[in-house]
Amino acid sequence: MKWKSVFKGLKSLLALLTTIPTGNSSIEYAAQYFYLIPVIGLVEGAIVSFLIWSLYVLGIHNAIISILYIFFHLMVTGGIHFDGYADYSDVIGSHRTGEYAIKILKDPRRGTFSIISITLNLLISSASMYIMLGSGSSVYASLLRLVVIYVASAEAMYITAFFGIEEPYNGLGRRFVISAKISANFIKNIITLLAIYLSILVFTHIEVFMLISAILITLLVAVTIVSDAKKRLGFINGDIIGFSYETTRVVCMVIATCV
Repeated sequence: MKWKSVFKGLKSLLALLTTIPTGNSSIEYAAQYFYLIPVIGLVEGAIVSFLIWSLYVLGIHNAIISILYIFFHLMVTGGIHFDGYADYSDVIGSHRTGEYAIKILKDPRRGTFSIISITLNLLISSASMYIMLGSGSSVYASLLRLVVIYVASAEAMYITAFFGIEEPYNGLGRRFVISAKISANFIKNIITLLAIYLSILVFTHIEVFMLISAILITLLVAVTIVSDAKKRLGFINGDIIGFSYETTRVVCMVIATCV
């Protein structure tokens, strides 16, 4: 049954990209239904937003909530994207290309540039959350923006895979890149993304500017990273896809502080 397969695909994506217990999962199904990735972002954003809201109604200070946001983000995603974010940050910091850049990407050790990059990521994320919570907007509006940010970050992974060149070896990311390039999957992905954004727009008071900004940032970040990876490595893999997720999230959070 088709819906049963779709449900299994969603479960597999959740198992791969989050810490949500889903039982048995399959990499094959996760790759096959990669086009549903905006739904994963929606789930992540909803959970993180609920946790933040829970602390807010308990009267916890915004500064503490902003720090705990990092913990919530890592708790829900399992920090899976930070690994790729760190690895590709080292590649960028090395100014190397070709085989040498690939060696740096695969090196499990953390370089100075990745440590600096992750530190900046955490600081900007926490500071942005603090500003969002303390802005003139309601907490409800701020958390709606956060949900949109997670949807955009997840979608950036798909767009990066769609425009990128698959890795020449049989890595985990290769299956997802190949799946993303299937025309039918791309159409389904866009329909899924638009359905989520339109639903948020219709049933909430989210700013249209925030939705448009999220779409533009998703495209801009993904295309920029794909272009950069092509010059440095000649392809994209799971690390670059994770880098795209975290970069989009941070950029969107900064933009959200201006709304």
